[in-house]
Amino acid sequence: MKNRIALTILSALTLCGVAFADIQSPPGHHYNWSRKLSRGVGNILYGWTEPFSVWQKTNKSDGAHAAFSDFFIEGLKRMTVRAGYGVYEMATFPVPSWKLTYRPPYYRKAQIDPWWGYTEFSPQMGFSSQTDYTRSTGW
Repeated sequence: MKNRIALTILSALTLCGVAFADIQSPPGHHYNWSRKLSRGVGNILYGWTEPFSVWQKTNKSDGAHAAFSDFFIEGLKRMTVRAGYGVYEMATFPVPSWKLTYRPPYYRKAQIDPWWGYTEFSPQMGFSSQTDYTRSTGW
């Protein structure tokens, strides 16, 4: 009887501990003031890579002539928008300003359309592989 009571109490505590653990890490926990500041600095320092990213994406989808004009028009627009958001985020990084959170203030179309949406950080230049098998291969 004592073992059954002890097992019931231990099971209840374990179940409560698992249920409580989910509350401790909400979905937006990694958005804090330091991420907002680094996003602002990154948008200002690396926003100039937007025209080249636009060139690359447009060249793949529509060809070189469209890429040439989009490089100037869409690329400069995106570079200016990203720099403006960078200044905004650097100026307001200590306070949760947008909808009382530290999330990015711009519409994240990247969740719907990853081809033309604004990502949280500016695009990288050059070839970037997201796989690590080339560095860990022993041969």
